[in-house]
Amino acid sequence: MGKIDMKNIENQIKSTYHKAFFDLLEERVRSEPPDYEWIVRLYKEVRDKLTALLRKESELRKEIEERMDIVIFDQMIRNDAFDGADAFKLICYVFDKCRQLGSPARDKDTENKKNEIVELMNSGGVFATILPLFIRNAHYCINHIYCDLRSLMAGAASASGQL
Repeated sequence: MGKIDMKNIENQIKSTYHKAFFDLLEERVRSEPPDYEWIVRLYKEVRDKLTALLRKESELRKEIEERMDIVIFDQMIRNDAFDGADAFKLICYVFDKCRQLGSPARDKDTENKKNEIVELMNSGGVFATILPLFIRNAHYCINHIYCDLRSLMAGAASASGQL
């Protein structure tokens, strides 16, 4: 009997889950009315994952919390006041913060993820397609920041154990 490639199976499951999640998100954003609560929760999750990297008293944390105000975002999308210019500013802001907080080695990848969204916007993408891509790419970049920090901390712990 052949050996089961558990890593391949795990990757297939993860890929299927992610596709289903983002397909559902696009469906919910397209629905009338859109699922505003879920959209706002996902927006808050992006903001919270960024701010969790910083001390509570950090000026950068306060700036991110102010610039990514949950209540204002909620009101804007519910009242159809969130336009392309607002989306572009948000995209640039979030990915600039990812570059600021992340490893310089990931800058090109972060820029590519931002550009993927901007290209979709420039080619006529609508909110229902732009938002899921924004959420996916923002999480991708933020998750890399967390992975890099875990690796750095594991390396530091390993090095201190060898002293």
